[in-house]
Amino acid sequence: MRILVIGNSKSAEILTNFLSENKDLLVFTTKEGTDGNFIDINPKDVEELKEFALANEINLSIAADIFLSDIDYFSVFGENNLAVLAPDYDAAKIASLKSYGKKFIYKNKIKTPKFAFFEKLNLALDYIRSAEYPLVIKPDGHCETETAYIAETFGAAKKQVEKLFQNDNKKILIEEYIYGKEMSIYVLSDGFRPIVLDTFYTYRNELAVKTFLKDELKEKIYNEIIFPTISSLAEDGLEYTGILGFDIILTPDGEPYLIEYNSFFKDLDIEAVLRGVDEDWVKLFMDAIVGTLADNFETPFSISRKDEYYGTFRFEDKTENEIITQSARTLSLLKTKLLEEGLNREDLKDAERLWNL
Repeated sequence: MRILVIGNSKSAEILTNFLSENKDLLVFTTKEGTDGNFIDINPKDVEELKEFALANEINLSIAADIFLSDIDYFSVFGENNLAVLAPDYDAAKIASLKSYGKKFIYKNKIKTPKFAFFEKLNLALDYIRSAEYPLVIKPDGHCETETAYIAETFGAAKKQVEKLFQNDNKKILIEEYIYGKEMSIYVLSDGFRPIVLDTFYTYRNELAVKTFLKDELKEKIYNEIIFPTISSLAEDGLEYTGILGFDIILTPDGEPYLIEYNSFFKDLDIEAVLRGVDEDWVKLFMDAIVGTLADNFETPFSISRKDEYYGTFRFEDKTENEIITQSARTLSLLKTKLLEEGLNREDLKDAERLWNL
């Protein structure tokens, strides 16, 4: 089988290397320096990628980069009868633009922090003068260099707001800070009934640990956040096909608040998801594309997973930013292995306190 992985992200690299372990797969990729077969095509050049897929009889293409969620692979590949794991362009707007995603969340009565968007600097400054702190400040679109910033004071908020507008962000998001456990939940959707893949507690986008949620909480999140998202899109004629990530804050009283969507796995989480799910990933992807995914699972939670804890963290040194993934039968052993690999002990202690582990 011939597969094309599209993207320049760390996620594209990890997915390429993971799929390349299967010698029955011939994997091509736009990401240089992987175990796959590199092709020198810009991941944004959807027409050239389509031509490559046609000429090389690619069976499955995968858009593996959250920073490319505004590229319409779905239509271009689909119109040429090429199987592609990528959401519909309009459906993907819930992930590619926070302004679109937040309005969608609000319209569908999904819990989310109080928020406001601004296109003018003076209006944003007026807002933060009278706001309660802390505040979270973000650019509207996914950006590799600018992420969420938590401002504790007006001065810090003013500096960040000015910076975002100076960097040509046309619109920025300012939202209420919600204290609680940060979680990322990933689903695979065929457009109708999403299947839950895995859940992680996350810490500052530096550390993530797989978590086993209680059934009551899993069902609450599915019924109040996940299913309403996919079903509401379908009601609007937008079938979301592919990976969808949900960034959630779980408050101390057990209430989940949806922060934002991601159109693919985040770099920090992808290898733990791939190795933690005990299924044929290529078959899962193909079933999602042809619309038969939900037919193969009795419930949204019945996908087979390895009974192990997975943890992953960013290891930063002077030469590279590397992501380390480890697994273990117990949480205690996992912590030991992560520390042995170089995880900062203070980061682990802080995360444990936040997660109540």
